[in-house]
Amino acid sequence: MTGRRLCIEESLVTLLHPIYPRHTNRYGTLHGGRLAGWMLEAGGMASMRAARGYTVLGAMDYLFILSPGRVGENLHVYAWVVGSTQRTLDVLVYAEARPLGGAEPRPVSLSLQTYVAVDENVRPREHGVEVAACSLETEPLVEAHRYWLEARLPLIEKRREIAGSTAPLDAVYRKTSYFFTSPEDTFTIPTVMDASRLFYQIDQMAAVPAIEYTGAAMVTAGFDAVVFASPARVGDLVKLEAGITGAGRSSLEVAVRVAAYNPVTEDRERTVALLYATMVAVDEQGRPQPLPRRPVLSDERMQEYLERRRVREERRRIAWQLIEHARELVRGR
Repeated sequence: MTGRRLCIEESLVTLLHPIYPRHTNRYGTLHGGRLAGWMLEAGGMASMRAARGYTVLGAMDYLFILSPGRVGENLHVYAWVVGSTQRTLDVLVYAEARPLGGAEPRPVSLSLQTYVAVDENVRPREHGVEVAACSLETEPLVEAHRYWLEARLPLIEKRREIAGSTAPLDAVYRKTSYFFTSPEDTFTIPTVMDASRLFYQIDQMAAVPAIEYTGAAMVTAGFDAVVFASPARVGDLVKLEAGITGAGRSSLEVAVRVAAYNPVTEDRERTVALLYATMVAVDEQGRPQPLPRRPVLSDERMQEYLERRRVREERRRIAWQLIEHARELVRGR
């Protein structure tokens, strides 16, 4: 692909979010859905700036929550465009918390996100951007992009599988919720629900079966890789299904299916996304604790969960390597 050359260093977008009490849970730590929204907000802004036009989130590699942001801290979110194809842009997003008083910044979250360049009718378009590493410091991010191109291939296959599916969520202790999308759920495209708003709803819904079944307070530890099969549009009735698919000593894996349809113009729902969230049981001080009540899961379901957990832990190791490179770029600005 040839086109307008964009150095990774020049693609940086930085957002600063003070963490107020309204952004936190009962323990004074940043709400997982709020953090995910801010990470996606930064990624979306970086992709649109690079594409010089509209983009929508097409896929996301694991969004890890590595440590909690706390009330009174400032959350700095950095987003770099690290790779491109003809119609997509891959964005690395890193967040760190900076306590008041000048203490050492603390890594909070990392994610790789893929955005699709679209026109005003939300049809994919070529963006004409060729992303390149213009310094030794950014070469590891190019490697991250190559890794993500390979890692997301199964997601692309999954997209084809879920796009036409109307099957209910395959999980136990399922819960369902509905809401209508409205203009306040959009960002730059006035007809499409923004991913940052959707993830807040996803996080809220994932907590419902986890808390209700176990009777424990729960915090979000992260979201697995996800691909979006179709957008949710203004006026759509969005259905969120959540259920338990795995359990560890102090954590639960919760699957969330997002579906949508316009009850005025459509007669069947379409799948928007299917993903897994990891929820951790915590005590009154916000520290991890054993699950008070464990769900009953079949051997087959537990085996599938353990394989996903293995992949998740492998991705987390890669995430920490990327964080070191991201921190070097931040310090070298």
